[in-house]
Amino acid sequence: MRKVIVSEFVTLDCVMEDPGGAEGFDRGGRSFQFWNEEAAKFKFNELFASDPLLLGRVIYQGFAAAHP
Repeated sequence: MRKVIVSEFVTLDCVMEDPGGAEGFDRGGRSFQFWNEEAAKFKFNELFASDPLLLGRVIYQGFAAAHP
């Protein structure tokens, strides 16, 4: 049986929307204010530790545009 790994960008005050601020939400961009090399390495390792990747439609469209 495979593991399900959930990866989220969420702040300590529970803001999950628009982590980079590109979508223009009221609280958008909060997560990436604290982005650094350690976080980037963690997310990179997390991504490549899994086999399949399940994405929502909006995230998929962003990935597909950046990584055709």
